Amino acid sequence: MSASTTQSGPTLAGLGPQPLLLVEDDAPLRQMLSWDLTDLGYDVGAAAGCAEARRLVGRYPFRFALIDVRLPDGDGRELAAELTACYPALHVVLMSGDHVTHPPARPEQRIHAFLTKPVDIGIIHRLFTAAVGMLRPIDRERQPVWA
Repeated sequence: MSASTTQSGPTLAGLGPQPLLLVEDDAPLRQMLSWDLTDLGYDVGAAAGCAEARRLVGRYPFRFALIDVRLPDGDGRELAAELTACYPALHVVLMSGDHVTHPPARPEQRIHAFLTKPVDIGIIHRLFTAAVGMLRPIDRERQPVWA
């Protein structure tokens, strides 16, 4: 799925489709996760790396982000810290195929978990669903193009 393509699925917790940024450099995995997340009620904007993710975040008001740690053009942890500093309403789950010890979740940066691939889409959905009660209103000046 390209960054310019998004899809809508059923609503999340009765709130309507929720915008989710997916940052994953492996194209087949990115596509599979996009489909699964769309089926769970997210509007998915997909990026293959940090630069593409920054462009998307500048255009769409994402509520959630699922970010791979090892990206071809940067570190997903640094991207997550940057994005949550600029967009405090963004909730993040990090993922990695590296099976070494991962840092703990960082609630102050709205990083809810650090998961090892292959990721369980149900766990990701539960983490984001738990965050729904903490959501701030979307900035109406930055409506997603796909809405």
